Amino acid sequence: MRTILLGLLLGFVLLSGPGCAKPQPVQMNYIPLPVLSQAPVPTAYPLKTQPKMQAVHHWEVLAGDVAQRVHESLERRVLERQFPVHVAPSGTTPFAKSFHALLITKLVERNISVSSGFTNALVLSFDIEMVRHGNRILRTGKGIYKALGPDVFVQRSSLLTPDGHGALVNQTMLEAAEVNVESGAYTHELPRMEVLITSSLVFEEHFLMRDSSIYYINDSEWWHYKQHTLPSQPATVNYQLVDR
Repeated sequence: MRTILLGLLLGFVLLSGPGCAKPQPVQMNYIPLPVLSQAPVPTAYPLKTQPKMQAVHHWEVLAGDVAQRVHESLERRVLERQFPVHVAPSGTTPFAKSFHALLITKLVERNISVSSGFTNALVLSFDIEMVRHGNRILRTGKGIYKALGPDVFVQRSSLLTPDGHGALVNQTMLEAAEVNVESGAYTHELPRMEVLITSSLVFEEHFLMRDSSIYYINDSEWWHYKQHTLPSQPATVNYQLVDR
């Protein structure tokens, strides 16, 4: 019996020895963020996505969405839905002509009466605004803007590990995905061209529906959306001398 108790006591001592010690929790030392700066510096927005138009099918999807919004708007109005809808043309570019035809098709598919004239009709029109950007991503010497300014790193926390590799962990944190995404390290080359397409349903000078959608487009396909301007001769002025 004494031998059994001695064995149990020895086993307990071995289990509680330094070889099986409970790992110490990781300590967090916070470094205060800088609060002063001579001028505001650029910062990033929360990560968002934006669709890119590069096929006629994408124009069809937008036309279907606009037609659905028109349908929902008319469902809430008893007087206005008694009138047909006239889709106003908006130019002769490939997008303008195709989108005009697609809108008519999508409206008819939803059993909405469409008129070829604008007399006694609701007018559905759309505008196209194209924007050309310059540099899309701002970079510093280290590739980031982080809270204060160029080449200034802000550590959110410092991890002190039991094995003494705290400096290595800090360096890893500086290269974390959050920092790299903010700096654009993982961002593909962005298109320089964007389009803003605004659709409006108007009746007697009142907006019944309005939708604005923003898309990327391929830089080389800008002519799908922007009207070509033909070169013209400079204007001439005729003078007439009158002898009185």
